[in-house]
Amino acid sequence: MASAAERLRVLFLCTGNSCRSQMAEGWARALRSDSIEPYSAGTEPHGLNALAVRAMAEAGVDISGHTSKTVDSLSGVAFDYVVTVCDSAGKACPFAPGAAKVVHVGFDDPPALAKFAKSEADALAHYRRVRDEIRRFVETLPKALTGDSIMNKPECCDDSCCAPAAPDANTVRDQVREGYAKIAQDGCCGPSGGGCCGPSTFSPDQLARAIGYSSSELGVVPHSANMGLSCGNPTAIASLRPGEVVLDLGAGAGFDCFVAGPKVGKTGRVIGVDMTPDMLAKARRNVASYREQTGLDNVEFRLGEIEALPVADASVDVVISNCVLNLSPDKPRVWREIARVLKPGGRVAVSDLALVRPLPESVKADVEALVGCVAGAVLVDETRAMAAAAGLTEVALTPKPQYIDAMTNWEDPLYRRIVESLPAGSKPSDYITSLDVSAVRR
Repeated sequence: MASAAERLRVLFLCTGNSCRSQMAEGWARALRSDSIEPYSAGTEPHGLNALAVRAMAEAGVDISGHTSKTVDSLSGVAFDYVVTVCDSAGKACPFAPGAAKVVHVGFDDPPALAKFAKSEADALAHYRRVRDEIRRFVETLPKALTGDSIMNKPECCDDSCCAPAAPDANTVRDQVREGYAKIAQDGCCGPSGGGCCGPSTFSPDQLARAIGYSSSELGVVPHSANMGLSCGNPTAIASLRPGEVVLDLGAGAGFDCFVAGPKVGKTGRVIGVDMTPDMLAKARRNVASYREQTGLDNVEFRLGEIEALPVADASVDVVISNCVLNLSPDKPRVWREIARVLKPGGRVAVSDLALVRPLPESVKADVEALVGCVAGAVLVDETRAMAAAAGLTEVALTPKPQYIDAMTNWEDPLYRRIVESLPAGSKPSDYITSLDVSAVRR
């Protein structure tokens, strides 16, 4: 081990010094004590987080003896680096003592991710994911501290270092969560109709058959699981096999999970993730009916955001999703999460909406269009680029504009309103397409 004088003194800084910074200090002591002398502190410390302590203990690191400290209490320590591990660490704008260099490496806030968790088990899944992300970062130290993210400033960190998270992303998530909570409570599309689903004159089953689901597939799905929220059939392009582990992003009431379950059989597993507690509750209620109809007990549902999946690394054979990815305000991160959870050789099978050309601003600003999976869509080429940037290969995109034409012909209220916002002579399929996406993790 290097002498104390040779080791880098690193302060892990977060607002509360209760969770992320404590995890970082714990990992640094466990993994990098040969080169790092770690500390942690907060701008507004409020004690250790019990679930963070538990998650770290599961990984073999005991932080139960740590104390939650203020930055001022460490004013006598000459740090080489200050690493801010949360986006809000700059709110009080603490100065970097001496000649310390400031590095911002923001991690998600586990308590915020677990805000809507219905059980401790649901909450712990978020803590474990962030714990493992922090470990991966600490494993790169001290090399990572010499990268381009360093701010060689002894003064208060500025917006380039630790700016608050963009409020727009949180606003979008809240809008989507509220919109889909209403759908879960009121039935398909809510009272206003529209939104990734057929109009009131078409039942969810009619829509499902129109976009490729067979009668045998629909026969095993609990009736209330099909809410007409599909824009394709990802299980059809996934080529699911018995024994595989399948992850459904934005599972809703469980429709595609229940379609996938019989395909992977009793030796397989299907995990549905959704960020809307009302949808999750509906999906879990549907499990009993699924078990009764199929005799299978291979489907489960977890609360979580698709940008921060409560799923272990390299644990999934196939990731599916149906008309959900375009709802995310951080799509590149979703694709990175997909790559993270897939096993080597694992597959992606996604049905989504994408743009052939940019939408008019009047449509993009429409909240109902956002909840209807339209305003948040990106260009087809952007989807390809994001999947490739995440490390996925064999990316194949198959546009299906006929879905959009059908929605327009069926007088779907949302699509009719979009027509009214388009230039004269245009139709929605000139801008929007249903898109099948397949890819493979190296």
